[in-house]
Order: sequence, then structure tokens, then C-alpha cells
Amino acid sequence: MPISITYVNILSSLPPAGTPAIKRHGVDSLIPALREVAPEALIVADLKTMDVGGLESRIAFRAGADVSAVLATGGENKTIEAISEAARQGKVILIDFIGCPDPIEKLDELVQELEGHEDQVIFCLHRGISEQLKGRGIYEKKQLLAEARKHAGEFPLAVAGGIKEGVAKNVAGAGAEICIVGSAIYNSSDPKKASKRILGEVRENYKK
Repeated sequence: MPISITYVNILSSLPPAGTPAIKRHGVDSLIPALREVAPEALIVADLKTMDVGGLESRIAFRAGADVSAVLATGGENKTIEAISEAARQGKVILIDFIGCPDPIEKLDELVQELEGHEDQVIFCLHRGISEQLKGRGIYEKKQLLAEARKHAGEFPLAVAGGIKEGVAKNVAGAGAEICIVGSAIYNSSDPKKASKRILGEVRENYKK
């Protein structure tokens, strides 16, 4: 069964601390605040780390995050550092492919490089908000989603970017284990009901 990461608690309590919020409030303020209101949650620190992966992930984990996000672009040393830190602390690194010009090629490289770390890594296909303004979300890229799920092998695959009710089925149907939903929930007039509807759609259409 897939896990849904959203800005409210819908399944398995995985709220992300988004990048703008972390930059505004700071890791040491925001993550403990989330932990206070959701003590059983698995908290994702969306740091989008581009350098010093070990240091930034350690900062996030010490503040109470369970998952820290590193960018797939750039050098691989920062990713190795972050994963090493995650392994030491029993945490997880989410590798974000936002802005990656050839995500499948990069995915293949990382799968080979990170073999044996399937328990410490989540791969995430991501179309950012600025890119969504030029078109639709990543859910329209059905072939890319299916290829990514196949190439990810034993690593879990997350998908983010413009996912909402009526299109979450495309992500779930492609086999992604994690469906990240943001604005479709926190901009809803009734976030709880929106969460339940999207989660139902994901569950109904998920194909392993």
C-alpha cells in the first residue's frame, strides 16, 4: 500500500516541513513545533540540500526530522554524506529530482551507486511550483512515472508536483509508493475531507 505525504496527516503521519517554511522559521524552531503537535509523525525536512549533505541532514535529524531531502542534481558526494548520516541515525534521505534535466539517466546512476541503501533512500520525481505555473503537474507525465518506477528497482518512489483529486490516480496507477500532496489540501476549504478523498483515490488505483 502506498504512503501519502501531505501537509496534513492523512496516512502514516508524514508531514513535510516545506522549504519556504524552514527558511523562514529555521530547522530548530519549525521541526520541534511540528513534533509537539504531531508526536507520532514521521517528519520530512525539505531542505533541498545541494552541498554538505552530512552536515545538513545531521542538523535536520538532531532537530527531530525523520527524513531529510537532498537534491539529485550536483555532485554525488553530498548525497553519500547524507545517506551515511541517515544510516548512523536510523533515518532516511529523500533524493529530490526537481530540475533534473534527465531524471531517468540520473536515477539509473544513483540506483547503481546506492545499491544496498534501499532502506535509507527514497527517490522523488518532482515538478516544482514555479514550473507548474508554466503548465500542468507531473501527473501528466505517465510514461515518465512508469519508467521511473521500473528503473527505481527496490528503492521506493515518491512523486510530487501539482497532484490533486482526479489526477492522483495517475501517480498511484504508475506504481509510486508515495504520493506527495500539498496545495490541493492546504488550499482546500476542508483539508480533512480533501485528504480523505485523495487518499481514497490513491488506494483505489495503486498498482504495485
